[in-house]
Amino acid sequence: MKLHRKKYSIPSTIGMVIVVCIVMAPLYIMVVGAFKPNLSLIQAPVDLVPFKDFTMSNVKKVLAESEVFLWLKNSFIFSLAVACATIFISICAGYSFAKINFRGKTVFFSMVIATMMMPKQILMIPNYLVANKLHLQDTMAGVILTSIAPAFGIFLSRQAISSLPSELFDAAEIDGCGEVGKFFRVVVPLSMPTVGTIGILSFFSTFNDYIWQTIMISNKNLRTLPIGMSYFAQLQNNNKAAQLAMALIATVPLAVLFVLCQKFFIKGATAGAVKG
Repeated sequence: MKLHRKKYSIPSTIGMVIVVCIVMAPLYIMVVGAFKPNLSLIQAPVDLVPFKDFTMSNVKKVLAESEVFLWLKNSFIFSLAVACATIFISICAGYSFAKINFRGKTVFFSMVIATMMMPKQILMIPNYLVANKLHLQDTMAGVILTSIAPAFGIFLSRQAISSLPSELFDAAEIDGCGEVGKFFRVVVPLSMPTVGTIGILSFFSTFNDYIWQTIMISNKNLRTLPIGMSYFAQLQNNNKAAQLAMALIATVPLAVLFVLCQKFFIKGATAGAVKG
């Protein structure tokens, strides 16, 4: 029996290496620059040799002269609350669109999908006016409620739940389960990869949302990490090394979180892609 070896194209390999280098270049600059003296980054040519002139002074400066832990805490609170709310709404709506027949279902689902094509910036003014009218501006509840965006989550949930065998729901109904029972006993356990994907996407989107949080937040005690990083960068305008150290500190928690949750993300992203 002959073994078929994979053939590698030299041009495609070179192209892939170039793309990887371009993508990894900012990460390399951030990691190396965070532990360099500022002089090494403002001189010409820039010194980005790793482990040369290694210093922890930039990290210490960030920890001493900024409220980075407060910003991280606020960002995690906002992002976790938005992710939980988005998951709940998405799974409930996705189950309704996938397995429950009601009048106008196609029209309502089309309306949900249509909102995915609208740029987020279009909704900023009406969302701000509503939040201001309800006195939710510059409050934790206001930021959370106006950041919930379940349209993509509803679409993803519907696709995943639609792929579940109808026999499972019939068996649950024979056992005496109503819609609520079928939801919690069948849908929720089998939708955990989708839940993970929706949660990760929603969490990261809220965590990195700079424009809307800047509009809604003026209280320094409610500043999130994106706002805090912008404020710190203004104070350290000429200190590029300190700015890179702040970026590195902000990146580490998200990188660890994504590594821990990537299995759920991959499974959820492909759920419902193949039926049967």
